[in-house]
Amino acid sequence: MMKLRWDPSMLIQGQHTSDFWKNHFTPSDKKVLFILGKGFDVRMNTSLKNLLENSPSVDLTCWMIDFDEGPDSSSSKYKKHVDENYKELKTLLSSKTLIEKKIALWSLKKRGKRQRIGDRQAAGLLSDFSQIANFTDIIVDISSLPRGVYFSLVGKFLSFIDRYAEDNAPNFFITVSENAEIDIRIKEKGIDEDIGYLYGFGGGMELASDREEPVVWCPILGEDKLEHLEKAHVQIRPHEICPVLPFPSKDPRRSDQLIQTYYQLLFERLNIEPQNLMYVPERNPFEAYIRLTKAICNYHNSLEILGGCKAVISTFSSKLLSIGTLLCAYDLLGKVGVGVLNVDSQGYEIDDYEEMKKLMERSELFVIWLTGEPYTEN
Repeated sequence: MMKLRWDPSMLIQGQHTSDFWKNHFTPSDKKVLFILGKGFDVRMNTSLKNLLENSPSVDLTCWMIDFDEGPDSSSSKYKKHVDENYKELKTLLSSKTLIEKKIALWSLKKRGKRQRIGDRQAAGLLSDFSQIANFTDIIVDISSLPRGVYFSLVGKFLSFIDRYAEDNAPNFFITVSENAEIDIRIKEKGIDEDIGYLYGFGGGMELASDREEPVVWCPILGEDKLEHLEKAHVQIRPHEICPVLPFPSKDPRRSDQLIQTYYQLLFERLNIEPQNLMYVPERNPFEAYIRLTKAICNYHNSLEILGGCKAVISTFSSKLLSIGTLLCAYDLLGKVGVGVLNVDSQGYEIDDYEEMKKLMERSELFVIWLTGEPYTEN
């Protein structure tokens, strides 16, 4: 079994985040790069606000990613809420440096068809290590970023830190404000016609149309994703399927409800054996990473006589579990081919924005520490 990079690991959550930022940035001799997305989600500024409330004098530069979804996006009707969040952000950063980074999520192909390019453009925001060389701490908050954007962005930052930072890696964090009740009220609308592997996370899958190795598919299950699952299955054509369920979770019946929802697809149409079901903790991305990595490595070793296997992960669940997926795919780069197939939606519908605001106080902050001080050899 290969050595796992993030075992042991460092995860800070809930009320502990305030004390952590206060202690980590005292004395205030660190230079911080904070990255977030400009969006309508009520949690857009939550993580930054928490940091500045506890370390107001920290030397901080903020990159705000402004992603253009195009004029036809259903999300554009929430511009009023985007503007509210942006106004609050500028107030928070009145004495700090704010740099806006614009990317497009779509480009037009021939015959008027659109192609999703947000993942590649997100990775392109970091083109030279000198852009981040002077920062002691880098924080990417994914609370208001689409999955395709933050996967490729985090992957690019990790690869640059590993390649250029050597023994002096900056502290690199991912933060997220988690609230399942808010997530439920943000409904995805429509599915992309063309789905594909995220930039930097192809795992060699996109290069091989006639694959010789068996393919194992690990879909991370979440609510209301039947059409997404069906489309991903057609694209991947897996030899083995290991559905991943969130357990334990805040709702102890959640995994049972998901099995009930997808029972016909999983057990009647795809003929999945019950022993193929995997369970990962809903609120611990590092534990999800460990279990996914071990499972994929076990399959690869068992099928070594056939040349090993390739694996595909699709995440249809929370951002915390998505981070576990990201770490698994990144850690297995060059060891086992792992692709991350993204099935994106074309926009969003919000049930009740004012109700979402009321639910804000129930959100919980998570800080996922990936490189830097806890991981140095000494």
